Amino acid sequence: MTMLKPGKMSEIAEQMLRTQLQIIALQEIRWKGHGQIKKNAYSLFYSGSEQITGHFGTGFMLKKEIEKNITSFTPINEKICTIRLKGKFNNITLINVHAPTEEKMEEEKDKFYDDLQRTFERVPKYDDFRRSEC
Repeated sequence: MTMLKPGKMSEIAEQMLRTQLQIIALQEIRWKGHGQIKKNAYSLFYSGSEQITGHFGTGFMLKKEIEKNITSFTPINEKICTIRLKGKFNNITLINVHAPTEEKMEEEKDKFYDDLQRTFERVPKYDDFRRSEC
């Protein structure tokens, strides 16, 4: 769901809060660069293209109550980002990806999967990890 339209971030946050989700992975954010936006009830961490607005973008939206459990957010590129949460017994690493479609050039797909492999390899061995894929 593209977040370039005014009010889209608030709309997504309302749905997240209404359905009592703690954290959601987002694709197609389409914002330039990477960063964090803190609101009263939620926070958004995003990773987009460094060059252009309107191109891919991944991120995480989470309820304010669990923000204290974040140990790191890592924007890899506009198609991959990670967030690490402190858990009761183990830390948890979530990896959010927006994989290229089959019709994309082989070079683009190879680069994506190389970046993804490096991202997996950086997850600490003792962490639980989850993957969200679009």
